[in-house]
Amino acid sequence: MQNQIKKSLPPFKAVTSKPMVFINIILGLFGVFFLLFFLAGIIFIMTNSFEETGLDEIATIAFFLIFLFALVSFSALLFYYRKRMYTTTIIDEKGVRYLNKFNNAIVKDLPWSCFAKKEKVEYILEPPKYDVNSNTPMKAVFDQFYWPVLINDKVIVHNNAFLGKHFFSMIYSNRLELIRAFVLGTAYYRPDITIDPAIFVKHYIDPENYVINYRQRRQIQFFGFLFCVLILVILYFVVY
Repeated sequence: MQNQIKKSLPPFKAVTSKPMVFINIILGLFGVFFLLFFLAGIIFIMTNSFEETGLDEIATIAFFLIFLFALVSFSALLFYYRKRMYTTTIIDEKGVRYLNKFNNAIVKDLPWSCFAKKEKVEYILEPPKYDVNSNTPMKAVFDQFYWPVLINDKVIVHNNAFLGKHFFSMIYSNRLELIRAFVLGTAYYRPDITIDPAIFVKHYIDPENYVINYRQRRQIQFFGFLFCVLILVILYFVVY
């Protein structure tokens, strides 16, 4: 049965993420600047008098606590996620793997065999219709994918946006190809796992031949850009 399904599908090829180097460097430097800004603020307040800072005692204490809270929170976040950060996503015949190339560590390995059915998960609210689903969280740019996986004899819902989780390797230039490899690999190696058809529509993938419609994506992006420009022009004339 599985061999018949494979014959009806296009060939599966492994895909490795390709980071957008320039944008990732900008994002990484922004994170470093954010950390240094609050550290410099604390040092400035501690090494200068009230007259030199131009602040009274209450304002000085308030700014100090704000800077300290931001610095500690950011540092705690880095410490908590340091072992979960990954730079590279690989989707091949083995499954989905997340690697950190800065320390050559495999952060997480999800073989196709560990993919599970939604019936194995106890949902608090109404369960999804499909095993693999996606949605775009509020204030997010990229959509998140969700599917159950069996890890250490326990079924949990794994999520992935097909982006890096590292300040210097966050955005991938071939995200669409990774998503295509993921849905094709799921159909290839786990035909029992169901995928929400909306995933194919949102990512311009033909569900029959798994071809990405780049032309349609460019057209939508172009008209979306024109729409944004039109809104800005209208706002300009309304305001001024």
